[in-house]
Amino acid sequence: MRGRLTGAALLAALAPALGGCAGLAAPVSAVAAGPAGPELSPPVVTCHEPDRDLVLRVAPAECRGRIIDEAEAAALAEARSRRHRAQIVGDRRSRPDDKVEIRSAGSGFFINGQGQVLTGFHVVARCAALTVSTVEGGRKPASVVASDYGMDLAVLQAKAKPKRFARFNPAPERNRGMDASVVGYPALGAATVVPSRTAVEAWPSQITSDMLGGGTEFAVEGRIRAGHSGSPVLDETGRVIGMIRSKVDEVTTFRETGRFVDDVAQAVTNETIFRFLAPRSISYATQARGPALSPEDLLERAGTYSARVECWN
Repeated sequence: MRGRLTGAALLAALAPALGGCAGLAAPVSAVAAGPAGPELSPPVVTCHEPDRDLVLRVAPAECRGRIIDEAEAAALAEARSRRHRAQIVGDRRSRPDDKVEIRSAGSGFFINGQGQVLTGFHVVARCAALTVSTVEGGRKPASVVASDYGMDLAVLQAKAKPKRFARFNPAPERNRGMDASVVGYPALGAATVVPSRTAVEAWPSQITSDMLGGGTEFAVEGRIRAGHSGSPVLDETGRVIGMIRSKVDEVTTFRETGRFVDDVAQAVTNETIFRFLAPRSISYATQARGPALSPEDLLERAGTYSARVECWN
């Protein structure tokens, strides 16, 4: 991470630029992109990393492959899009309709035993059909049963019953940064079909305001990528302390603050999630603190209730 900011400095850098955050549902045809634009120094180039099947916009010194022009980048993106569709669509029998294709995919997680999945509003907006895929249950149809644009939250009813569902931390600590984990389905060059764990540093004490002016989010530092939107942020005991909403737009932040803030995302707070769920009579469970889990145990546990949310059009 360049220009790492923590605590009050992180909040000060992010505050003016929150309106420039980008959603993290991963478009199947997207080229993975980093910061770009003439305002940034050093200048950025388009870099192809064949080992990871990525096209990135990075500083020249950070290119781990070869520098390419825009025409080649577009051709690589189209080829990668075709491969992704083949990977992510899978068995044609699980398609909701022969006339639609997956256009984007995000993450979500089961919050009760009735098959209800929490995710981001922007992950499921403007979709002709929705499906939810899990490691054990395969792909199942889903429909939106509750949503809120301002909070950027939605609940899906999936035709699947999970073996396990998430538990929330009823009162996450607010006095310090903390080691945490994000478990979801990030786009890492190739389409991911199993959940993975990303180590992050969460700042639940640094509550920020969204575009509508409410204090509903906190900062998360780590390698959050397209597809992570809707993933749970977990404390060391495996309890949910928030949900990934979006990655901070580095270009907008640099333009408005003069600081390069890389690998910083925003997470919706538990308090906001509870305010969304409770009036709609959607059940969820909290849990008292238990023993700390190893990264492997945490992923094994969270992987059973994590879901990939797929948008078809």
